[in-house]
Amino acid sequence: MRSLLVIAIALLGFVSCAVMTSFTYSRMAAKFYDEGDYANAIQYYTKAVANSDQRAETFYWLAMSFYKHGDLEEAMLALERSLERDSTDVVVTERLAAVHLDLGNIQKADFYCKKAIRLDSKYVEAYNTLGHTFYEGGEIDSAEYYFKHAIALSKALRWRSIGDGEFISFDESLAEAYNGLGEISIARGLFHPALDYFGFAISLAQNWDTPWFNKGRTYEALGNMKAAEIAYQRTIDLSPQNSSACKNLARMYQKLGRDSEAISLLRRAMRIDSTDVDCCYSLAELYEAKGDNRNAADMYNKAVDRAPDDPKTYSRAARANVLIGNYDLAIEFLTEAIELEPEKAVSHNALGEVYQAMGDSVRACPEFEKAIALDTLYTLPLLNLGTIQLEQKKESEGVRLFIRAARLGDRNAEEFLRSRGVTWK
Repeated sequence: MRSLLVIAIALLGFVSCAVMTSFTYSRMAAKFYDEGDYANAIQYYTKAVANSDQRAETFYWLAMSFYKHGDLEEAMLALERSLERDSTDVVVTERLAAVHLDLGNIQKADFYCKKAIRLDSKYVEAYNTLGHTFYEGGEIDSAEYYFKHAIALSKALRWRSIGDGEFISFDESLAEAYNGLGEISIARGLFHPALDYFGFAISLAQNWDTPWFNKGRTYEALGNMKAAEIAYQRTIDLSPQNSSACKNLARMYQKLGRDSEAISLLRRAMRIDSTDVDCCYSLAELYEAKGDNRNAADMYNKAVDRAPDDPKTYSRAARANVLIGNYDLAIEFLTEAIELEPEKAVSHNALGEVYQAMGDSVRACPEFEKAIALDTLYTLPLLNLGTIQLEQKKESEGVRLFIRAARLGDRNAEEFLRSRGVTWK
């Protein structure tokens, strides 16, 4: 009997220790979350649930840590586990709808939004998320209805007691609804009303970057570049990690001929999101315009690493590498492009041009011939193959290819034949 008591006490101590350990992990996780260190928050919330803390609340904060860290799939799974433990939690339900929306799961987002509204008909965030859901689904009128409902409800509540003399403000929810109406106005081409809505949102949530970004987009659409620049810069000041604002402002600077500033912003955007292929393209094009072929090639090479399944990326990278004499790498890239799209005439022609630049007509000619066979209206391989024939003193074959290109409307072929007194019509 005594031994059983000892075992029972030992087991109780073990359980108490596990609970205390779990509590410690949760407390550490909350500290990291508040500091914005979401990677460590995930680590400690995961340890907490593994040790014994299986509360719905702990799974919710684990989900929010994943969400802030950008891991939407894991956030969705953690929210589902939270709902398994408390199916009536309106906050978790609405957040699950929002995650599904971010993942592009429109129907599931709609389902959980409506479930949240059934749980609490005055939960404003659910109406806003439902407005976004309809907007993403292309149902603009329905989106407008729910954003306006969120505004009316927010104004009616404005402040709501959460117990013990504490109150919460609905200004942020009101700001989100006004921002949503502004985006709807942009979609309808109503830019001046959109500016008003974004102004309302900013007045209610002055440190929120999204309406400032949308103001920038709107001013740019109206052609007011100075105001757009101020709005984009304000967005970046409020949210230094907003890569979209960096890219939009960079694109605007590029239009205005301020290439150095555009390059600086695009490099910043790449540091924020190293997987952004569009940034690589934009930077490469800017370097090309400046005649900096080496940096252009470097950007296109980075684009290949980020988009290894895109044949256009390989083709662009190959072209840039040819300009700096990296023929072997260009051949490697074009070979990859052809493997991905073997019927693409442009890639075969580009590979032929690399061989031609290397002085290897033996390998160039078959690639031009393949391109011609794949696209009978494509004139460039006709000119390339014709040039090689002329260089090899095969006059009749070369001229015949130029005539064929001229009959397809190629100006270069026409000029060449005219200089030789050859008619083609």
